[in-house]
Amino acid sequence: MGQSGSSPPLIELSPGYGVNISFIPTGEIVKKVWLDNPSFATLDVDGCLSGLGSQGKPCQPNGARVLHLRGINPLNIPGLPKTTSTLLTAITSGTSGQRVYLFRVALASGTPQYHTIEVTPVSVSTPSNTKYRSIVDSISDYSVFSRGLTVAMQRGLIRTGQPLETRIRNFLARVQAGEPIESAASTSGISLNLVERLAQLGRTGTGNPVLIPARTSAHTK
Repeated sequence: MGQSGSSPPLIELSPGYGVNISFIPTGEIVKKVWLDNPSFATLDVDGCLSGLGSQGKPCQPNGARVLHLRGINPLNIPGLPKTTSTLLTAITSGTSGQRVYLFRVALASGTPQYHTIEVTPVSVSTPSNTKYRSIVDSISDYSVFSRGLTVAMQRGLIRTGQPLETRIRNFLARVQAGEPIESAASTSGISLNLVERLAQLGRTGTGNPVLIPARTSAHTK
């Protein structure tokens, strides 16, 4: 929620594809959204917000549960700098009160790795707190993380034989066996920020996936 000092989750918009942000799992209603630079992306909602889906009429009731982003050819809007990324802010209302969610939106190339991001309530140390999973939780493709490790090692970001490499390989094996990403990361002793970085390297970098033999798992889907 942008309060822990970490970077907001990155949402990449590929040509010809949109991305949905769903607040349905939390039960929260989006009351207000801001897209700081609308020169390269459009924003729509499944409900009615002031200026979005209202067709110039007052919204009754005012609110939405799903946001839809779509990349467009950059426009020249007087007063706005030309950028390829921007910040999206969503103000929601729910049983726990109002919350502020931040996302970083950027243009990308190629086929997207995801089409929907779900904001999901997760139990943490304080029951009244809600955190939303980063974009990596929507990427279930093991090969993306595996390729990210290969790229990181090729660039010297991770060295062969380091304890960190062992923990990451353990994480990859757990994901390959079907274990949820958050659980695999926690059990392996790596942070979700590192998992997100591996996903970014796996999507944008080059290199062949690291092959890890499949193992027997008691996980039942």
